[in-house]
Amino acid sequence: MKDANLTSGGLSLLLIAVTVAVIAFVVYRRRETAALQRDASLARDLRDAAGDDAVRLAAVDEFETTIYQRLFYTSVVGPKIRSAAFSLLGLALSLGLAVLIAPLSGFTATSAKVVTGALAIGFGIATIVFGAWALYHLISTPRVSFVESYADDNDDD
Repeated sequence: MKDANLTSGGLSLLLIAVTVAVIAFVVYRRRETAALQRDASLARDLRDAAGDDAVRLAAVDEFETTIYQRLFYTSVVGPKIRSAAFSLLGLALSLGLAVLIAPLSGFTATSAKVVTGALAIGFGIATIVFGAWALYHLISTPRVSFVESYADDNDDD
């Protein structure tokens, strides 16, 4: 009786929650990318509007620097994190399906168990690989910084 309650109630709610969380995360990352593209377009327009005014051009340079730093990080690490999230979703769904068909017997059920097991292994490996790849790039990707270009040349003396 407890197994029936697990598969009918708790498991389906867990799978729905994981699916909603992954989709919400991916939508958030896409909105962030769209915002960066809008900011880059705004920077171009501001540069045109600044004309030859040195103060305004300096402000636009600061704004562009911030955008480029965020774009660099987002373009390198973001896709790997999204891939890891989708792989995690595939893992959760394949494991959920495996739990649902576990009590079944017969040739079709056995075939379905083998397929869901293979999917779970594949998505599990993909989750680990994309997660490790994202972590590697998060740690090893150099941060774009323009701090050195703002330092005085007199500091070298």
